[in-house]
Amino acid sequence: MCTEIDIVELVRQAQRGDQQAMDHLAQVVTGRLYAYINRLTLNHDLTQDLLQETLLKMIESIKDIEHPDRFWPWLFRTALGQVQHYYRERARAQQVEFSSMSRRRLLDYLARDHDDGLDRLMRRELAEAVVDAMAQLKLTYRSVLTLRCYEQLSFAEIAEMMDCKELRARVLFFRARHSLNRRLTKRGFGKGLLLTALGLFGLLTAPADSASAATTVTAASIQVGAAATIAGIAGTPSGFAVILTAAGMTFTLSLSYQHVIYAFLVGGLLVISYLIALFFE
Repeated sequence: MCTEIDIVELVRQAQRGDQQAMDHLAQVVTGRLYAYINRLTLNHDLTQDLLQETLLKMIESIKDIEHPDRFWPWLFRTALGQVQHYYRERARAQQVEFSSMSRRRLLDYLARDHDDGLDRLMRRELAEAVVDAMAQLKLTYRSVLTLRCYEQLSFAEIAEMMDCKELRARVLFFRARHSLNRRLTKRGFGKGLLLTALGLFGLLTAPADSASAATTVTAASIQVGAAATIAGIAGTPSGFAVILTAAGMTFTLSLSYQHVIYAFLVGGLLVISYLIALFFE
């Protein structure tokens, strides 16, 4: 198994024209790259096609990589570009359907025993619910969830890959997590099962022979911080309603204590948070 240091060195050697290093690099990244693309498309055949196109793009553009130590964000950005191009070229919605091969893998998984605290019926219902919910998310939401939860990229790395500020990456993740959780809740699965659902999805969409299939999604990995949470909440209709209500309550309470200036300050901060959220839409 190659470490990050090994991969950086392979990139540098490939940039110098070492064909053996290039071949080895392509072999090393294939499993992880397949998993990323598959979690965006949920279609094995399409994933294989886009994987080959991404690897070809990597080979053609390897010398353009200015920072080999940031190879993975560059590669994931390249893969996302290929996926986006596929949907855009065909004028297709970026919501996807679970392919028949992927559904067979789901059935194979459900047929086995697992030590996850779920009975077989609940596991099946949760697995189907999270797959359907992920399929309905925006492509950017599936991407940011995958990068954070399964590829374990930092928000700074995700921001670099998406060519945006780190706060925007955090807000996007918050909204993706919120959207997924809302869809799961509609299927009868509360917030307490979000991590379990994400773990199931990661397991079902990992390469069959990959050790990454055992990846555990931690509570820490889905936290975004206070600023992103406020901006994320403010960007939703219900969130804005909460902000207006809170501002009104603050203003009323402040009047009773003759603190009008304080009320304006708090209300101003709440409105600013909403404007920040609009900026990150």
